[in-house]
Amino acid sequence: MVYSALLGFVGWSFIPRVATQQALKIILPLYPRFGRAAPSPGTPAFAQLYRYTYSAVVLGYLLYTLINGSNNMAPNFYEILGVSPHVDENGLKLAFRQFAKKFHPDRVGPQGAELFMTTRDAFEALKNPTVRFAYDRFGPDVLQWSKLSTTREYLRHGLLQSVGYHIATAVGLLVFSAVGNHNPVKFWRYILYFVFLASELAYVLYPSPSSLSIFSPAFWDPTNSGASPTLLHILFPQRVAYQHVLFLHQIFLFLSLALTKVAPMLFPDVQRDEQQQVLQQISKLAAFSDVEASIMLHTDLQSIHPATPTTRVSTSHMRPVLQPSTDIIDLLAEELKNMIIEAKVKQDAGPLRSVWERAIVRERTRSEASPSQLVIPGNTDNGHSPSPLSACEGEGKLPSPRPSPPPTFMRQNSSYVRARSVSWS
Repeated sequence: MVYSALLGFVGWSFIPRVATQQALKIILPLYPRFGRAAPSPGTPAFAQLYRYTYSAVVLGYLLYTLINGSNNMAPNFYEILGVSPHVDENGLKLAFRQFAKKFHPDRVGPQGAELFMTTRDAFEALKNPTVRFAYDRFGPDVLQWSKLSTTREYLRHGLLQSVGYHIATAVGLLVFSAVGNHNPVKFWRYILYFVFLASELAYVLYPSPSSLSIFSPAFWDPTNSGASPTLLHILFPQRVAYQHVLFLHQIFLFLSLALTKVAPMLFPDVQRDEQQQVLQQISKLAAFSDVEASIMLHTDLQSIHPATPTTRVSTSHMRPVLQPSTDIIDLLAEELKNMIIEAKVKQDAGPLRSVWERAIVRERTRSEASPSQLVIPGNTDNGHSPSPLSACEGEGKLPSPRPSPPPTFMRQNSSYVRARSVSWS
C-alpha cells in the first residue's frame, strides 16, 4: 500500500507535465491549418495554452479513472440474484430458486460451481435481516463477523473498521500540505474531506433500502415515513450503501487531485506571480550588488598593495586578493578601529564628545593662525632656499592679499611634486 501510494505520488508529479508536452506537440502544428500563428514559448498566449492543455489532460485522465472504477465495481448480492435491493424475503427465495434451476452445477457442469456457491452464500446472508442490514452498509466483509448478533454491534464494528481509511486520508492530507507550497487549495481540500466524511456517515445511517420494520427502534423506517432517495440512489438504483460509499471515495480522490493540479492552472494567482517576479528581480539586484561590492573591496585591496605588475592592472583583468599582505591587514584593522572610535565619540553626548570637539576647534584655530608661505619656484640662486613672499612684497611694494598655499601631493619614495602654478604680473 505504501509502495503504491509513493508510486502514485511520483507519477502525479511528472506524468501530467510529460503528457502535456506531448499533447502540445500535436496541438501547435494545427494552428496554421486554421490560419493562426502558433504561440511562441515564453509568451502569455503560450502560457495560457499550456495551462488549458494541462488541465484538459489531467481532467480527462481523472474522468476516465472515475468512470472506469464505477463500471468495474463488483456487483452486490442483489445484482447476482437479479433482484432489486427493495425485495422482501419471499422475493429472495423465488429469485434463488430460479437461479438454481438455470445455473446448478448438475446442469452447467463443474465450471458453474463457483458462481453457484457465491450466489448461495449471498442468499443465505440476505435471508437474515440483521446480516442484510449490515451488508447493505459495509459490504461482503460482514460475513466474516460471525461473533456479532445485533444491528448495533454490526453498526459499531463497521464504523470502527472504516475509521482506518479516514485516519490514513487525514494523515495524507497533512503530509501533502506540509510538503507542498503555500496554496489556498489546501483549505478547500480539508473542506472537501469533511463534506465527504459527513456524506459517508449519512449513507451508513441512512435507512436500509429493504422494507424491514424491525429496525424502526434504532433507525428511521422507510416504510412508515418514506425515505427520499439520494442522487446516487437515483443514478445507481441497483446499488446499496456500501457501494455508494466506495464511489464517494473515488469522487473525493478525483476532486482532490483536480483541486491540487487543475485549479491552480485554470485560476492562477496573478498577484502571487507578480510577487515572484519582484522577488526574482530583487534577488538579481542583490547578486549584482554583491558582485559590485566584491569588486570594490578587491580594488581597494589592490590599490593599497605595493606597485607590482600583478597589482597595477585594469579592472577587467583584476583578480581577487585571496591572501592579502599581513601589513596591509594590520593597517586596515588599525584604520577601522580608529573609524569605530571616531563614530562612537560622535555619537557620545557626554564629556568625551566635548573634549573631542574642543580639540578639533583648537587644531583648526592653530592651523588658521600659522602664517602660510608661498614658495616661489625658480628662486634658488646661489644654492639658497626659496624665500617666502610677505604680505607687502609685490610689484610696486603695494600691499596685496596673501595667496592660498598650493595643494601638493607627495608620493612615497618619489621626488615628483604637484603644485598650482603662480603667475606674476
